[in-house]
Amino acid sequence: MVTVLQIKQMVSQAYFGDAVMTETDYSRGRKLFIAEGCCANGVVTLTTGAFLSGYAGYLGADDSLNGIIGSIPVLLCTLQMFSSVVLENLRQKKFLIACFALIHRLLLSSVFFVPLVVEDNAGRLVAVVAIYVVAHFFGAFIGTGTGSWLLSLVPENIRGTYLGRKDAFAFAFTTVLSLLCGRILDWMRGAHQDLLGYYIIGLIVLSTAFTDFWCLSSIREPVQETHRRSLKAAVIDPLLDREYRKVIGLYMFWNLALQVAGPFFSVYMVTGLSLDYTYITFLGLIASSVRVVAACFWGRLADATSWLHAARCSMLLLGLVHTSWLFMTPATCLILQPILQALSGAAWGGIAIAVFSLQYQYAPADKRVTYVSANSSYAGLCGFFATLLGASLLKILPEFSVGGFKVSGMQMIFALSGVLIMLCVRYMRRLK
Repeated sequence: MVTVLQIKQMVSQAYFGDAVMTETDYSRGRKLFIAEGCCANGVVTLTTGAFLSGYAGYLGADDSLNGIIGSIPVLLCTLQMFSSVVLENLRQKKFLIACFALIHRLLLSSVFFVPLVVEDNAGRLVAVVAIYVVAHFFGAFIGTGTGSWLLSLVPENIRGTYLGRKDAFAFAFTTVLSLLCGRILDWMRGAHQDLLGYYIIGLIVLSTAFTDFWCLSSIREPVQETHRRSLKAAVIDPLLDREYRKVIGLYMFWNLALQVAGPFFSVYMVTGLSLDYTYITFLGLIASSVRVVAACFWGRLADATSWLHAARCSMLLLGLVHTSWLFMTPATCLILQPILQALSGAAWGGIAIAVFSLQYQYAPADKRVTYVSANSSYAGLCGFFATLLGASLLKILPEFSVGGFKVSGMQMIFALSGVLIMLCVRYMRRLK
């Protein structure tokens, strides 16, 4: 029988070991982070986008509320500024990151089981939003810390190639997972058993959460010196750094451009275009397949040139894609959707790894967590208000026709997002 002392020894060995890491430990850690990325992205895929929009819509949320719910993770990014103070004062961060990651993902899985304990739809929506907020409160404590931990295991000369490969594996996994879950939901909806379908999704998220926890717990963490930071320093120091202030401005602009329409794409696919989950996940397969290939290309391009160049090229492509959604209607979607999803996948193959890396690249090595957390906080707050702006525009923008071609408020918001993203690319000239 395992004693309390033995449990303490196992926990201490797994999370607080001081032994010097070998090259084998570093290599194993990089491989496990690829597996962890697959699990983390799988959870994100099943608790955002079309899956979340469909679930919230089933519970009675309208398009505006649906979009706002989808932007909650962006708003909670503001807490990263405060989480950095906690993380920077810890010599070993692994235990907190792994435990908070598990709590975060267990709460996300519980969202799908709310109908088991709450009967009326209004109460269910309130409960879903409350749990979603608490889940992403814990999530705010893991993002930057995990990113810094990952980069400490990856030499700079292979960073672009590694991140491209990691992203490719993650989206290959999530593509298969979303196809399977989309098919399950369509089967259940066809049998008028929608709730049963969402319960199954919840169980899949639950099992993925435990796998993710095992991966994080199995990765060794290089021991680092603590950097004592006050909350005031965490808030102000990044803004006083002239060069990093430009990075913060860029990420705020980027989040404004992206989030003014970002949460509404999946809503529009479910409610505006009336696409079923199987077709939506098929479109996701197209985007992910292209993204897998593109991620490797963008990673090599970044290694050969710079992360800034890769970011500008991939963002420009996404801006053109978002603008093209102006022409997305039920009549044109069967033609436009596959094309734009493929181009979107190509763009995101570069954006995901470039946006992740740039904020770390410009941050001082000894203040990396503090700077990146502050950047995420400012950008997240801007992104949430951008979503509120988009939701407000939905209520006031009129629907009109031009030569028989109908244009809705959502289509205009998509075009606005595209124009803003292209202006963001122009703004990037300020960085060197």
